Amino acid sequence: MANERRFREVERRAADVIEAITNSGIKYDEEDEVVNVCQAIQEMRKEAEQDGRLMQAQESAKKLYEMGLDTEKIAQAVGYAVETVKGWLGLRA
Repeated sequence: MANERRFREVERRAADVIEAITNSGIKYDEEDEVVNVCQAIQEMRKEAEQDGRLMQAQESAKKLYEMGLDTEKIAQAVGYAVETVKGWLGLRA
């Protein structure tokens, strides 16, 4: 149990080194002396998943637009606002 905690919670300086070496995007409060690396990694995964969903929605919107679907239906299909979809498609007025 002690070893597990030692690897899960590291000093902020160690987290800085991990971030510098891996360029992994670990985020933490600069005032914290100890960083929960497991939590930081989980948050990075969530962000990556959200980014992936956004990219998929953008790609789908572009394909649907190329197929001739109107922007209102595209927005409904991908689950984003019409103005957002128009922005992705370069259709802002």
